Amino acid sequence: MVAGTWYAWQVRSRPWAACIGLLLGGAVTHLLDRLLRAPSFGQGHVVDFIAYFDWFIGNVADIALFGGGVLLVLLSWLGLTLRPEPGE
Repeated sequence: MVAGTWYAWQVRSRPWAACIGLLLGGAVTHLLDRLLRAPSFGQGHVVDFIAYFDWFIGNVADIALFGGGVLLVLLSWLGLTLRPEPGE
């Protein structure tokens, strides 16, 4: 999460900004669930409430993490950089 935050300050590409935002948003949401939800501090449960047919049950943070991961792979495969040169 620290590396993701550092990259968020360095990014100058909108697609990479969206990717890092999705990953950080999902990670921070899961971390806060673990820290602040019942039964106690640091032992909280992540609330999963969306059933994806018979595959698994997840939440919005799971969707953000998955979408950010797919976008990360796609942007890397396309060769887009965090700080594109002027004119790219």
